[in-house]
Amino acid sequence: MRMLRPRALALGGLGLTVLLAACGGTGAPPVRTVAAGGTVRFALPPGQTPSYVFPLMSGAYSNNINIFQLDALLYPPLYWFGHNGQPGINYNLSIARPPVYSNHGRTVTITLRPYRWSDGRPVTNRDVEFWMRLLFANRANWLGYVPGSIPDDVTAMSFPASKPQQFSLTFNHAYSHLWLLYNQLSQIEPMPQHAWDRTSATSGVGNFDRTRAGAVAVYNYLNGQSRDEATYASNPLWKTVDGPWTISAFSPATGYIAFALNRRYSGPMAAHPIARFEEIPFTSDTAEFNALRAGELDYGYIPAQDLTQSGFFTHHGYRIVPWVSWGFNSLFVNYTNPAVGPIFKQLYLRQAMQRLIDQARIIRDIYHGAAFPTYGPVPVHPANPFVSSVELHNPYPFSVAAARRLLAENGWTVRPSGIDTCSRPGTGPGRCGAGIARGARLAFTMVAANGSEPFDAEMQTIQSDWSLAGIHVTLSTSSPASILSIAVPCNHQTRAGCSWQIIDPSPPGGTPTYSPEYLPTGEVWFATGGNNNIAGYSNPVMDAKILATTLQSSLAVFKDYENYVALQLPELWQPSYYYQVSVIRTRLHGTLPQDPNLNLYPQDWTLGG
Repeated sequence: MRMLRPRALALGGLGLTVLLAACGGTGAPPVRTVAAGGTVRFALPPGQTPSYVFPLMSGAYSNNINIFQLDALLYPPLYWFGHNGQPGINYNLSIARPPVYSNHGRTVTITLRPYRWSDGRPVTNRDVEFWMRLLFANRANWLGYVPGSIPDDVTAMSFPASKPQQFSLTFNHAYSHLWLLYNQLSQIEPMPQHAWDRTSATSGVGNFDRTRAGAVAVYNYLNGQSRDEATYASNPLWKTVDGPWTISAFSPATGYIAFALNRRYSGPMAAHPIARFEEIPFTSDTAEFNALRAGELDYGYIPAQDLTQSGFFTHHGYRIVPWVSWGFNSLFVNYTNPAVGPIFKQLYLRQAMQRLIDQARIIRDIYHGAAFPTYGPVPVHPANPFVSSVELHNPYPFSVAAARRLLAENGWTVRPSGIDTCSRPGTGPGRCGAGIARGARLAFTMVAANGSEPFDAEMQTIQSDWSLAGIHVTLSTSSPASILSIAVPCNHQTRAGCSWQIIDPSPPGGTPTYSPEYLPTGEVWFATGGNNNIAGYSNPVMDAKILATTLQSSLAVFKDYENYVALQLPELWQPSYYYQVSVIRTRLHGTLPQDPNLNLYPQDWTLGG
């Protein structure tokens, strides 16, 4: 990637006209001679492996590996986000030029740059239309879907055959242009209509996507092919890419995946990039650390418990660089669990549980400083203009006494190190709350991700501290993928499949990030029906505040929403870890700065002395 000079984070004179780092360079990519060489081995986070290749992925597959370290390498989005260590728009790597608005801000016209698929065919508006029509027909299966958001807010589309590099979308309101770019247009991923518009392996390619039934059939076929992991390296579907890489090998049994350079890639690339990129799976951070010490990795990470051994690597040809992601960290309580959902709906209960998460101690004693506190939905790192004073200063500092008092004042008999029971049921002051029966107990089950020693210690610490106020939690562990496979199918309307109570599927290396909505608003996470709202949180006041952030480019409106989230605790905040403390060979060039959106740029990497 060309290292252009980034713009500083700044506030526009009349509002949030420029909020996140941006970069120029909207012209066609330069002609270059590619003389690729060398292989780079990159360590995946413990217990996390590629599992879904089709870009229109559902929430069940929406982990950082599938989104950033598989899909983005093959099928980059219409607009690329991430530049020079900042999370904002990068037009130099975008398939499209900056959007142009008309019709009082409701219509956006977009011109594509001259990109090509790996089979030589041009990327056209028909490939964008293909994405949009599959999205319209299968919106509930898209990880970024929120009722009322894209595609619901699109009232008209135009993909003129006479202008194959141009298209337009008309929206139902004049939304904030910043929000449209960062949270709506950011979701569009051109897909090769000429190769994928089929309903079976033998159907041939047609225009099936132009009817709803056809678009559903095409999605079902492609989704089925994507779930057949054993064919990732051989299936002709996944050979047609417009990204810099193609899959050359994949082992579903282990999660090992290798990529070969796409010689027809249209975007910027190093003059002499590496030829092969391998992502190496590990069952635990201990196994990764052993491989790193043995010199088997070019780009790995030091687990928090091993940070004292950093000197070994700096003396053996490595550099050590923390990698901070653009996201937040929390654990989920299930608001629609038939048994304990009514308890979790009580704000005082969530406040008491939050009071017992000692973030400062966890950061100091478990992560040895390789983490920072989370007090709300906006990350404090990397630096950004959104963070409010509420998030800079913990509104719920650790206090066992305060937690016990909250429970006692709201109808519970507190039994420290035992199990609290509801002694004053009903609604109103001093009562346990709606739907909570006399004798109900604060006894829950929690499933947390496995594979990380510090994360295990953090979960056990939180479990122990909750017990100090009589909140008894039975803790078990499972893989992040298994946890999500249990949690995501929960139907919050019917309560079917909603047996889980508390989950934390996000160990270090797997924490949530703002993608494909890069503006840190809450429509996906906290709005009623949001596709990442796996807890089933629903609050009309929250919905209204989120809506306001989509219509107005105002820092005051944004911070009003942010503060409400921080205080309402739709999820329970816990420390945000570095995505990883990276260990990178000094002879591997082009890796820095690391992208807070967690994108990788191996097409920019070279091996040298």
